[in-house]
Amino acid sequence: MKRFRYILFILCCLYGCKTQQPTTGTQFVTDVQRDMPFKVSAMNSVTNHDGVYSFRCENQVDLLPDYEIDAEGAMMIYRTTFAPTHDRQPANVIWRNIVINRKAKRVLCIDRMVQNGKTFGYVYVLQSETKEYSDENTYHWDVTDQRLLLNVADAIEHMTSLSVTQLELMTR
Repeated sequence: MKRFRYILFILCCLYGCKTQQPTTGTQFVTDVQRDMPFKVSAMNSVTNHDGVYSFRCENQVDLLPDYEIDAEGAMMIYRTTFAPTHDRQPANVIWRNIVINRKAKRVLCIDRMVQNGKTFGYVYVLQSETKEYSDENTYHWDVTDQRLLLNVADAIEHMTSLSVTQLELMTR
């Protein structure tokens, strides 16, 4: 009987132990990285800012922006009926892209800056409360609902200050 228990114990240890699953926070960051339209080399949570992540890329990202923000925080729509005036990001502006993942109920606001030929910036994440993500950092309304577009725009507008502050520090 002792031998049977010992064998059962060994089998449970060998086959019952699963590889460690990523924590919810780690999985969330991985999902956000997957939603981004370009590959990032590192992404970290920004302290004292819920839903804000800093990222960096090893080279300059050539994705055209949806918006362009200058050092004073003035925003202009980049994609208009006119052809873009430049296809490489200048160092004195922020290029912003908005990514909407309707399935995950998530909106990403990606602010990119360039320094020494490398791209870095911030990702502001608006996440609706879902079965997978339900905590104090999620919104209790659907951020991907078009009828709530003004709420999303208002939330993103408040998140711009971190990017503009970083750009001001770079251009001094």
